[in-house]
Amino acid sequence: MTTEGSRVELEFSNDPWLLRVVEVAVVRFAQRAGLDETAQADLATATEQACADTFKLLPENGSRLTVVVEGFADRVEVTLKHGGEALPSAGLETFAGLGEGEAANLSGLMLLSRVDRVQYETSGGTSRTILVKYASSAPK
Repeated sequence: MTTEGSRVELEFSNDPWLLRVVEVAVVRFAQRAGLDETAQADLATATEQACADTFKLLPENGSRLTVVVEGFADRVEVTLKHGGEALPSAGLETFAGLGEGEAANLSGLMLLSRVDRVQYETSGGTSRTILVKYASSAPK
């Protein structure tokens, strides 16, 4: 793969079948970036879970989720963009002292265990969650 990145952008509604399309794209980009099979599976699982969690935040008025998968020579970045409800903050204090009924926090921990970096930002009413997985030879 060249140092120039490649990307695909998918926009869809809450349809579990369409998550398979996202998974295929993520795995293909991960292969091209040189991620091993375990890393490919981790990134695909994290992306699928992040999409499922994000669908819960979208209003039911036909809102859509945009997933951008970008491949680089040393990593894959998956960005989930939506105009729905913002995610609760996910700092270290969010994960401390997990109690009953805190499934969202467990999802956050799962993401952190499967990817190398999770970034979250909101701007102009749009929320973005960015998952980054590096090739094993790349600096983190």
